[in-house]
Amino acid sequence: MKKLIYILFFVSCLGCATQLKAANAVAEANIAYHEGDYHNAVRLYQQALKEGTSMELCFNLGNAYYRIGNVPQAILYYEKAKKMSPMNDDVRHNIDIARAKTIDKMPAETELFFMQWCRGIQGLMSIDKWAKMAVIAFGVALLLFLAYLFMGNMLVRRVSFYASMSLLLLSAFGNFFAWQRKTILANHDAAIVMKEVVSVKLSPTLKSADACIIHEGTKVSVTDHDMKDWLGIRLSDGREGWVQSKDVEEI
Repeated sequence: MKKLIYILFFVSCLGCATQLKAANAVAEANIAYHEGDYHNAVRLYQQALKEGTSMELCFNLGNAYYRIGNVPQAILYYEKAKKMSPMNDDVRHNIDIARAKTIDKMPAETELFFMQWCRGIQGLMSIDKWAKMAVIAFGVALLLFLAYLFMGNMLVRRVSFYASMSLLLLSAFGNFFAWQRKTILANHDAAIVMKEVVSVKLSPTLKSADACIIHEGTKVSVTDHDMKDWLGIRLSDGREGWVQSKDVEEI
């Protein structure tokens, strides 16, 4: 028993030390950024990312990259931030500013209103918060349903029943949005071009004819991961082809 307590204590201390290290790196990076030492800020933000990611960290790293003129990396980390918080106005604004500096002027990605609405709602909270809300809602719904079964007062029973059903519905939505956020964050269905000029090939081989030419900072949808060293991609204007995986970085 004592050994188990020591192990748990050690793991807890290790977790706290890791969080403290990341927090210190972020604090130092923020100071470097505000002092105009953007290269050092990039290094420190990258160091903090090794301990864990967040929307704020990716956004700040994108800002630091933009300040040193590395637009592709800035767009990459802005897009990572947007993936975690799709409705954040600051992130979307900075993406537009960074994209204005790219060569390829692609049409805006279109999405059904329902999908935009769904993404906006699921982006309001993290996976853990949606899951906690679902569990709490289910627990309270269960208590209210027991009140419906055993209370004698008809008004209390009626209120308990409808409140219980409402909370069960809320729990279902919480589980759905937690699952949706987990799926979105796990999927790498988009990428940013990192190389200055990239030839999009008609087939996954260097000898293939070019479908088109794209430039650094361009966002592409990833349609195929199955070929070694190659990714199938689609541009927002509908053109498709293959690029070498080393020329892009997935979001």
